[in-house]
Amino acid sequence: MKLGIKCAVAVVGIVSALQAVASGGGPKVAEGVNYIPLEPALVVNYGGPGKARFIKAELSIRTETGEDAIEVTHHLPLIRDRLVSILSAQTEEAISTAEGKEYLRAYALAEINRALLKVEGHDPDEHDAKHSADKKKDTAKKIAKHDDEKAPEHNAEDAHASAVPSLDSIKPVKGPASDLFFNNFVVQK
Repeated sequence: MKLGIKCAVAVVGIVSALQAVASGGGPKVAEGVNYIPLEPALVVNYGGPGKARFIKAELSIRTETGEDAIEVTHHLPLIRDRLVSILSAQTEEAISTAEGKEYLRAYALAEINRALLKVEGHDPDEHDAKHSADKKKDTAKKIAKHDDEKAPEHNAEDAHASAVPSLDSIKPVKGPASDLFFNNFVVQK
């Protein structure tokens, strides 16, 4: 008899949950600031061929409104995909310093917003009117830097400095995600 009651309670619970989803009772988010954890943690290999190296990153995305939180939650598979691509493209030099990790955080946030805006049918570059002019300047700087790297006086100190780009080189993209946090970041070399 007890088993029958437990089964009936379970069925009622499942039916209630399905009714809530069907009636638009999607994820519950608060108005205002929300922190959305990316679960499970991302585990990716990085650094190219050779010895297997891994990054395990536990991340949370901050949003400023309930509407933004719903959008971010809806697109978590897209966000996870972008983050896996970004993390797996890292080099050991880039993630071995605090500056490198901060650059990675800011870059990933900009790329998340760029992907979210694009999937919603917006032009990410439109959100920053001066972006195209700055982009041209950055391209000119990269070309000049590339030419400098070919110079014979290029030394090991310069190589390490160029392994971690400057935070100034990131163009923030205003979108639904207002910040990205590394709750835990583990590198296995």
